[in-house]
Amino acid sequence: MAYNFNAPREAAACIDWIKDWFERESGAADGIIIGMSGGADSTVTAKLCCEAVGSTRVLGVLMPDGEQHDIADAVRACELSGIKYKIINIKDISSKFAEIYDFSEQARINIPPRIRLSVLYALGQSINYRAAGTGNLSERYVGYFTKWGIGEACDFNPVADFTKSELIKIGEYLGLASELVHKIPADGLSGKSDEENMGISYAVLDKYIRTGDWDEQDEQIISRIIKLHAAAQHKIKPVPFYAAGG
Repeated sequence: MAYNFNAPREAAACIDWIKDWFERESGAADGIIIGMSGGADSTVTAKLCCEAVGSTRVLGVLMPDGEQHDIADAVRACELSGIKYKIINIKDISSKFAEIYDFSEQARINIPPRIRLSVLYALGQSINYRAAGTGNLSERYVGYFTKWGIGEACDFNPVADFTKSELIKIGEYLGLASELVHKIPADGLSGKSDEENMGISYAVLDKYIRTGDWDEQDEQIISRIIKLHAAAQHKIKPVPFYAAGG
């Protein structure tokens, strides 16, 4: 099944959606706050928000966990979008947190994203800014994100229904720096790229999400995608709750 993505149309519609959400549903917020990593997701999100509400009402927050080798990319992403930014190093907090219990390796990896979310919300609440999510459809589909971590837990997410491939096309259309838009996606936690961690290429994943089709040589990858999607339902679906009197 063919699938044609119209980046100009989707970008314009998304900007209108952000503008409408901000005016109608943000609770009279003064601006938008975004956790900036320097990758395609946060870079595109910041640009879309700037187009919707103006760069003076968007704040980027950079939260390295100690030394971050590519923090210059996050700084550049903010500067190119014309937004102010703050750098808050969370190393002391994450180190202390990790000392309180003998956490599993995966739990330790997920500590920084959850701390970043707390910092983002504390800062956002202090200045009456709403937190924009930066997680994309590809990662959410297979559960490749930290539950209740930065990027996914948010007040609104303008890019949640775009695949990674589509976000790159939007970034290209918006004229963003190619080295940021096409930067190899990595979590900055494990030392591996996203594709290495997932065992899946974005090209195959995105094609499957949008068309349900795959090439014969990708059979094993598709099987993995289906299993990951099934296992990620507790992360993807809204929090279930008992309906009293039901």
